[in-house]
Amino acid sequence: MRKLRLPVLVFLLLLVSVGYAAQTLGIVAKPGDLVASAETPTPSAADRSPSTANAQVAVVQSTARSAYDISYEEVESMVREAIALAGGLESVVKDGDVVVLKPNLVGLSDLAGLSDSGNPIAEANGVTTDWRVTAAVAKLVRELNPSGTIYVMEGSALSSTQYMMNLMEYTPDTMPWVDEFIAIEKDSGRWHEYNSEALVKVQVPQARLNDEYYVNRRFFEADVVISISCLKTHDVGVVTGGIKNLGIGATPANIYGNSLAEIGRWNVIPHDENLHKWVADYYRCRPADFVVLDGLQGVQNGPNPRPIERNQMNMRLIIAGKDAVATDTVAALIMGWDPQSVQHLVYLSRSGCGIMDPSKIDVLGSRVDQVRKFFAGGGTKTGGRVIPDKGTQSFSIAKSEVSDGTLDLSLDTSSGIVKVEVLVDGKLLASARSDFSSIPVDLSGLGPGEHDVTVRAYDRYLYSTEKSIPVRLM
Repeated sequence: MRKLRLPVLVFLLLLVSVGYAAQTLGIVAKPGDLVASAETPTPSAADRSPSTANAQVAVVQSTARSAYDISYEEVESMVREAIALAGGLESVVKDGDVVVLKPNLVGLSDLAGLSDSGNPIAEANGVTTDWRVTAAVAKLVRELNPSGTIYVMEGSALSSTQYMMNLMEYTPDTMPWVDEFIAIEKDSGRWHEYNSEALVKVQVPQARLNDEYYVNRRFFEADVVISISCLKTHDVGVVTGGIKNLGIGATPANIYGNSLAEIGRWNVIPHDENLHKWVADYYRCRPADFVVLDGLQGVQNGPNPRPIERNQMNMRLIIAGKDAVATDTVAALIMGWDPQSVQHLVYLSRSGCGIMDPSKIDVLGSRVDQVRKFFAGGGTKTGGRVIPDKGTQSFSIAKSEVSDGTLDLSLDTSSGIVKVEVLVDGKLLASARSDFSSIPVDLSGLGPGEHDVTVRAYDRYLYSTEKSIPVRLM
């Protein structure tokens, strides 16, 4: 990099003193320069990479019998509810921001089979992100960001991105809140133009695979990136979620494509055990600020199964969270796969990019074991493991005493329990993650009379068991 003169150094020090991170320098780096650090926090990184606070992940399920029965209005309602439960976008998106929405439009191997089924191609297919989910997020972002810019950016794999956007109804007619629909392979320079103004070369400290990666400049410089992916298994990556959606789908095909004529990246990006290292590294170049997962359908034997109808799972879910690692951890457990066997999640958790400890993840809305189905095809050749088909957690309530408006609970628990929640009249009032011998529950806000106390215990796969006791307040 060029040597910096003294006035420039003083200016940079002033930027740091008012809270800007060193990565700001990377954002204005010239093509060919290296960003100082992919780990250096940007102004929103406190939301992006929580290291101590509990992560919140929302799981919202429709009551419709079939994913194909869910209307646009209900999809929007589910998206809004999930985002609100997960903490909302108000602390993520500010007016005037440049916001990138990154869906998963990888392609459809069984387009003919989907067409023959009579079901809508662009809705609830499970392989690509339903346009209605992305539209609902775009609408919500525009409400918070009336004067800013919204991009939909994607890099497909089987067909050109523009073709997939048109086929999947990613158009100004369906998403009038979006300013531009960007095919990453067309927005990152010419074939192997490594010094293109449209690219930023990012250096990843303590990288797992490569020291540096090329990233689309508009994607990298965005104030906010929201990953809007699908709920599906992957034959190498174990699961597809918000992280892999960026770790592969945001790579520019003019740099990493198989050839000038083939935008798929599987010959350049390793699709063996090293895929997890690639995904973890590339994700760290520009992490997501928020994740929304389209689980309306969900597919097993992904990423692109044939025949598609036999692999659709009818989940009827929307999953959301600010912590991408926690969100993908919950998604893996919902699909019946052990997140500890998803190595890119393990790598990112160890790098401080998010939480994958289930005892530190608060799942809001539907519980994981209420909606779980076992998806096939989760990358066993790269270490993917299916979780047990039932939990082994058990406990008994050894003591429950009320004194001065506080309920003191003492539990005798089995070794498999990692978290306990205490709900009073259906509202979560307390939780414990290590010492279950004394759990204080503040009842001071409740009126006199009888109240129902439910104690719910979880194992690391988020199987749960519960017991209820009545408590009378005078």
